[in-house]
Amino acid sequence: MEVLQELATKVLPLYIFMLIGWGLKKKWDLSSRWISKLLLFLLIPFLIVENLLKADLEETAVIGSMIFLLALAMNLPALLTKKFVGDDFDGNLLKGAFSYYNIGWFGIPVVMALFGEEQMPLIISAYVGNALYGDTIGYYLMSRTKGISVKEAATKVFKIPAIYACILAIGLNVANVKLPEEAESIANVVSWVVSSLGMLIIGLTLGTIHFKKIAYAALGKILGMRYIAGALILILFVLAEKQFIGVLDEDQSMLMLLMGSFPIAANLVVFASFLETEEENAAVLVGLSAIVSLFVTPAVSLLLF
Repeated sequence: MEVLQELATKVLPLYIFMLIGWGLKKKWDLSSRWISKLLLFLLIPFLIVENLLKADLEETAVIGSMIFLLALAMNLPALLTKKFVGDDFDGNLLKGAFSYYNIGWFGIPVVMALFGEEQMPLIISAYVGNALYGDTIGYYLMSRTKGISVKEAATKVFKIPAIYACILAIGLNVANVKLPEEAESIANVVSWVVSSLGMLIIGLTLGTIHFKKIAYAALGKILGMRYIAGALILILFVLAEKQFIGVLDEDQSMLMLLMGSFPIAANLVVFASFLETEEENAAVLVGLSAIVSLFVTPAVSLLLF
């Protein structure tokens, strides 16, 4: 039951920022673009560097690769979902929604509740793999929702500082460079700020939505397909890792399976806001998945642990 308490005390309060954003949009029509720039160009790159410097690179390579491949594989169920139930949603948006998991602010509190600091390298490594996909292929796909050319969309990817932050952090890790102790305290604050601002952006975008016009049945099918497909793919990956690699222990394998219950990353809304495309649909998908995962993740946690 500890995971339920952790979700209630560390994750649930962040949902207040979604409500604040919704209120700010309704009252003052506040824009989210400046917030998305702050996140993309300053706060998120800092967190990537700080997290990667603490990670074991061999473990990071295995776990990060599994999560990267999960995100890549999730494009297939996204395409199938688009064909059968997602007519009102852009195909590239659905690919991002299926592939981009909220491992940062949602996953870390869950792992801390179950194992404390012991398994933090695992969740950090998963975060890196997720970020590498989201900030490259994921961002490219969101760029394509604007109908721009492949060349222009690919060019936009190289404007995201997160890519350079990953390269820098890996180089510093190899060189065994350590950040000052004060950096960890700063990173804890920055992580909370990133989570809060991400939820604020969702709320700001939700403020533009006419909830009576939402196709809840279609959204339910989309999210259902995402959770089921993610779980099945992760089961296959974990079984393959045990058979051919054998780096992960039992608890780590269970944690990998748990990630299939995580919601869509708020970065999907950050990208949509920054690119000024599909903002409403992105916010609806992220917002509803965040609510659903509040129930799905504790249920899966109790089953696995």
